[in-house]
Amino acid sequence: MVANLPPHYHTKEAELKKAKTPEEKIEILLEMMAIMPKHKGTEKLQKELKSKIAKLRKEAAEKKIISRGSPVPVIVREGAGQVIIAGPANTGKSSLLASMTKAKPEIADYPYTTKIPQPGMFQYQDIQIQMIDTPALASGISENWLGDMMRKADLIMILIDLSDDDILEKMEDAMNVLEQFRIKTEKKWEFNKKIMWVGNKIDVAGWEEIKEVVCELYPIEKELIPISVKENINLEEIGNWIFKKLEIIRVYTKIPGKPAEMKDPYTIAANSTLEDLARAIHKDLVKSFRYARLWKQGQGNPLIAGRDHILEDRDLVEIHAEEIK
Repeated sequence: MVANLPPHYHTKEAELKKAKTPEEKIEILLEMMAIMPKHKGTEKLQKELKSKIAKLRKEAAEKKIISRGSPVPVIVREGAGQVIIAGPANTGKSSLLASMTKAKPEIADYPYTTKIPQPGMFQYQDIQIQMIDTPALASGISENWLGDMMRKADLIMILIDLSDDDILEKMEDAMNVLEQFRIKTEKKWEFNKKIMWVGNKIDVAGWEEIKEVVCELYPIEKELIPISVKENINLEEIGNWIFKKLEIIRVYTKIPGKPAEMKDPYTIAANSTLEDLARAIHKDLVKSFRYARLWKQGQGNPLIAGRDHILEDRDLVEIHAEEIK
């Protein structure tokens, strides 16, 4: 069977000849793999490219080609939490960010479009959560600053492509990168960060079979959220899961004698106390705290509570404090 490679593939071949570093060659070879039609006529060529990529990745790891002096992107944390959108190439990370926020990242059908992190603010009910699109998780491609950014984030959303026939290979590679970044325990299904799993492209026929294969090897079936960014399927579920995974609560406040502030709640960790809330408002309020009037969601009469009272989501609090002289 004839391979029938598209013209863009041959353009990448020419670029490959000019590439100098293993990192550059790996990126081009992965793009060639994505461009190449998948049928019997290209099976031999697919194996050759995969072999080249494996050798170059080994070379890149041995030589530690990532420069320590390269610029490190810095994203200022905003909102109620910071969520990293991570995963293999071409899974739809940039499209997901664009769909859920007002950010306008570069989006293309070819892999490795994202070179630097791109933030956006996601409006979840009455709070905002920061989401960051990041470059692909791939050996020889992912830079050290990405691992640092992921370790500092509140939540890592791993996006996979449920239409990709090469998903197992990409998943294995992504897990290897997470081990190198010290986010995943080596050879164990343990993570030292909060992880949520999202499977994109369920608008493509055959995604159920690919999902079953992935879930047979990786214990993510109960947590995997199937979505289609293109067709806007299940995107609302992502917000609910993010809020749940962040383990935060919203607390509204009011000043004695004035109306309640119901538009801009404080977001604090779940199981926080009134003392924790007072500290979040102002450090001096902890010292002067006397008691609080507290309204539960849907209940009319307030409770009188002390500083050790544990708060719940959507509590309304009126703190009474001693006057500081």
